[in-house]
Amino acid sequence: MSFFYLTAVKGEIPAHLLETIALERLCYLKEVFNMKELCYSEYLVEGGMYDNVGHFLLCVITIICKNIEFKRFIMKTERDLFEQRLNALCVYDLRCFAKKIIRSIKKQQYTAEFIEPLKTLCEHLMLQDLANHVCLESHKRNCNDHHIQLHFKHCLLFVAKREIDLKNGTAFIPCGKWKQFLIILFSINLSYKLEKSNVEALEFDPRISDLLNKLKSHIDPLLSNNHNNNYLLNSKRVDKESKNFPPCMLNIHEKLRKQHRLPHTERFYYTLFLKDIGMPVDQAIDFWRFEYRQAPNGIHSCCHNWEKNEKKFVYGIRHMYGLEGCRRNYTSMNCQRIQSFDSSCTSGGCPFKTFDHTKMLSILNMDSNESLWSQLYELKSRHNYTGACIKYMQSRNLVVIKNCDIDNASFNFTPVKYYKHVSLKTHDVI
Repeated sequence: MSFFYLTAVKGEIPAHLLETIALERLCYLKEVFNMKELCYSEYLVEGGMYDNVGHFLLCVITIICKNIEFKRFIMKTERDLFEQRLNALCVYDLRCFAKKIIRSIKKQQYTAEFIEPLKTLCEHLMLQDLANHVCLESHKRNCNDHHIQLHFKHCLLFVAKREIDLKNGTAFIPCGKWKQFLIILFSINLSYKLEKSNVEALEFDPRISDLLNKLKSHIDPLLSNNHNNNYLLNSKRVDKESKNFPPCMLNIHEKLRKQHRLPHTERFYYTLFLKDIGMPVDQAIDFWRFEYRQAPNGIHSCCHNWEKNEKKFVYGIRHMYGLEGCRRNYTSMNCQRIQSFDSSCTSGGCPFKTFDHTKMLSILNMDSNESLWSQLYELKSRHNYTGACIKYMQSRNLVVIKNCDIDNASFNFTPVKYYKHVSLKTHDVI
């Protein structure tokens, strides 16, 4: 069996053992999320029977649970676990991994579109010379010594970011991106299972219902309707997650990382944004402590530092989480509110409204010759800043949103909604 999890293991397992397997895997995924050192577990030996059962069992629980935040947790942590395992493979193990996937594909009749590129990639990774090359410590992500050729539709994420070469509809994926491509295909496979699997027969199975009830105390802290916990975002993961931030929050994040200081208003907005995408109060304190203990860099208006103002900082953060003062549980701003602020302020606010062309192209990581830029500029000139942001989100991040009218974009759209759409590639109506 492969830890790519194309097929579920067959057989019979006692209900009490299923409970143990599911609980062990859930706790293990929490450790993965919190970036703690992973300990050996007989239930998570990669590619083992219990590992396979645990993966598919949590997929079933996720589908039945029907909670978007728990789904996000499973998708992110399973992906991170796969990435860790993949990067730890030696040449021999990588070839065995690829061979197992090829054997599984040959045994089954798959209809999912990701199977074709997966098969092509694994056929290359099976080869001794290519596996040796990819596993070299000196192998870099920009290496292009070898390529695989696929139809461009199979690697749209690379195409959208202009990270690969295209010729007559054929994409050339360099070897430096093969592992990254495997991780993308794993995420697609997992998303496909969570979206397409039919578990109606299990939904009312008393054994599954009993298991879900027993796991509830472990799942509840991950759900968005729990007090201040939302989806637990570790302070150390913010840089990694920032690739999914809307331009307004990405701009503030990059400014903070560069200067280690923010004006009060921007610090207030950004703290609430991090809170609403799942950062607990203790992680928020750790996050701001790390920044404000560093010496400020460049021109800034904030004169605070953590050592002198720790009590004030901690109180302010806890106040925003509803734990101090009037105990009001603040929520982050929507796009309409952000756009209503003084447009002369170019250090924060909505980039589609306040930034000049040069700064806007920089934060959007775009070239002025791109067709998307002309579309965004047209929406900006019509003062449809929210529509421009949604258009950018859809085009740059391959998010498809049903019944979305760009010209009459909802002012209920928020930076938090942007983040959730991008991080999950959701198809919900705005």
